[in-house]
Amino acid sequence: MSETGTSITRTERDGLFELTAVFVGGAARVGLSIASIPLVLLPKNSRRRVRRAMAEIARAIVALPKELAGVSERVVDDIFTGPPPSLPNPQQLGDRARAFTERLARAADEFGASVGRAAGRAADQVERTAAKVDEWVEKPPQTPSA
Repeated sequence: MSETGTSITRTERDGLFELTAVFVGGAARVGLSIASIPLVLLPKNSRRRVRRAMAEIARAIVALPKELAGVSERVVDDIFTGPPPSLPNPQQLGDRARAFTERLARAADEFGASVGRAAGRAADQVERTAAKVDEWVEKPPQTPSA
């Protein structure tokens, strides 16, 4: 940080994060809207469930960059708010790298599990809907005779 006041304040940085979050959220909503256009062919309940699954997948996709931003923000804050860094010994450097790798692996596992659960639910719903369609095709609804 320089003494001339050219550093970015926390408020400015938070505003930038909020602007980015709004942009990503808007892009996700537009993408979900476009992707859900063919869903008009599905029954209302199935359509609602598929849209809910799509929203869950979008939340999982948005959560990963947010987590990475949080980790990197803490690292940057630690660097700039702490005492001047001294050169770590190789053991400390290795420990920090392993800890960071473990945190990143846990975040990736959680993301994969979220996407897997959402995809599984969506696949189950598609299978149930396909079974209902097959049943309807094999045995069309009877119209009352006058």
